[in-house]
Amino acid sequence: MNDPAKSTFSKKKVSDLLFILWAGGTALLSYSLVYALRKPYTAAAFADYEVFGMDYKVVVTIVQIIGYVISKFIGIKLISELRAKDRLKFILLSVLMAQLSLVLFGLLPVPYNILGMFLNGLSLGCMWGVIFSFLEGRRVTDILASLMGVSMVISSGTAKSVGLFVMNTLHVHECWMPALIGAVALPLLALCGVVLNRLPQPDKTDIACRSKREPLNGKQRWALYRNFMPFLTLLFIANVALVILRDIKEDFLVNIIDISQHSSWLFARIDSVVTLLILLIFGLMIYVRNNLSAMTILLLLIITGMIGMTILSFWYQQIALSTVAWLFI
Repeated sequence: MNDPAKSTFSKKKVSDLLFILWAGGTALLSYSLVYALRKPYTAAAFADYEVFGMDYKVVVTIVQIIGYVISKFIGIKLISELRAKDRLKFILLSVLMAQLSLVLFGLLPVPYNILGMFLNGLSLGCMWGVIFSFLEGRRVTDILASLMGVSMVISSGTAKSVGLFVMNTLHVHECWMPALIGAVALPLLALCGVVLNRLPQPDKTDIACRSKREPLNGKQRWALYRNFMPFLTLLFIANVALVILRDIKEDFLVNIIDISQHSSWLFARIDSVVTLLILLIFGLMIYVRNNLSAMTILLLLIITGMIGMTILSFWYQQIALSTVAWLFI
């Protein structure tokens, strides 16, 4: 005889798996498309331009990061107060503003078009919080968050590869290339927003396992910060540092690597392999039942990676790695 309890448990597992593929896959694609609106310009070298004696690309990168960081601060208020029914409107408004800023980047002459990149960073800085708000408060939120986080790995290289393809193969000017890619990404991201908006709300089991997501006013935000001040402060500092380091790595790879010796799709191929390996590691983490043990393992992986990159940086010439091997590591 079939055991009804086992049958119900099995159906629940299948249901959770399908939901993870649906919600996690859509969130991963959504934030990858955010990169398509924010990072294609990194494929361009902008070698012919200067701004007040400074390298043009350095100024563009700094200006976009400033807009992005300002948006993060604004998001502390906006995201915490955002109601579920307004999430889709927020996404649509943000991506539309981002695309208009890329058109402005192509329309205005250098160096005034830098304003467009500032507005681009400002319009997209809250997107992580809005997309993640669809995923939080669920039994499988940890897995969904991991899938969404992987998007930053694969989308960085893909954005550069697509940008190089548009410039080298389609012969689009480097100032108009981001707007062309954004025009393709915008409707796809809007469609992903619609799909996320149709996700079922957390059920009773989710609410029992997690805290229910509620909008916070100013007093509630301050109370939350006071209760978790040391932890939140450290997270904030670490996140700002990671944003700056990640942007420097992403934005200047085509300036420090002779990409003419490789295919335009080199970055996308390498990041795809890395993404699959990361997903494999995350998949194996399901066998770690203790949350503290899981966090410890992840922190050890991060520390190992940083030590590895430090060694490669200091002894790069002595080790003499190939470009592909260096990018992969």
